[in-house]
This record gives sequence, structure tokens and C-alpha cells, in this order.
Amino acid sequence: MTSEAYQEAMSILNLDVEAKRAQALSSLIKQKRLTLESYNKRLRKTSFKMNDLVWKVRLPIWHKDHFYGKWTPQWEGPFRVVKVYSGNSYGLQDINGNMTRTNINGKFIKAYHPTLWEKYVQNIQMSFPEFSENRQK
Repeated sequence: MTSEAYQEAMSILNLDVEAKRAQALSSLIKQKRLTLESYNKRLRKTSFKMNDLVWKVRLPIWHKDHFYGKWTPQWEGPFRVVKVYSGNSYGLQDINGNMTRTNINGKFIKAYHPTLWEKYVQNIQMSFPEFSENRQK
């Protein structure tokens, strides 16, 4: 085989290799995109604003009260978000106005939704303000 024929054969093989590399790269990008979409389906984005009401996880998480056993409450609150720090960290304040000792990461808090009973009491207090004032005295 002459050197020109050899170079021509090698250039054809190089073109095939480049085409296979491009195809493999596009396949890899497609797989990564599908993996990202699958991951993002399970990802729960939580961010809280100032004055949002939240539940805070009871720490340590594995601690169980001897009286309640497995029915020991996992969350406590409600707390009000007072400060929002970078890095998904929040400063919390309880309903009585006492600040928590430390800031807490966003993965340890969740949004607070009032129960039906709390909504009922709020509606009564709004409908009959004189009743709620006499009740507090």
C-alpha cells in the first residue's frame, strides 16, 4: 500500500471516529438532561419570606418522650421568620416574641398551615371582637 493510500484510509477512519465521538457526546448530554429532570421532580424547593409562619423540627430528631413513645411530636411551633440569611438559614421567633437561640437551616423547617379549629377560632374572634377581648382578660 502506498503512503498516499495509507493516509487516505487513515483520514477516513479518523472521520468515522470523530462522528462516533460526536454521537457519544450527544448521547451523554441527553442522559445527563434526563437525570437532571428526574432529580428535579423529587426536589422540593423551600424558601421562606419575612413573617412567614413555620414549623421547626424538634432536635434531636431521634429523641422520643417516654410518655408519648412513637407518638412524640416531630415538629414544634408555630414560629415566625424574622431574618433571612444567605445559605438557606433563617432566624426564628416564637409566638410570644422570644428569639430562638440559633439560626436554623431551611431543611429543618416547613410551612405552617393553621388547623381547621384555629381557623374557626380566628373567624369567631373576627366576627365577635368584644367576645375575644373579654376572654383574654
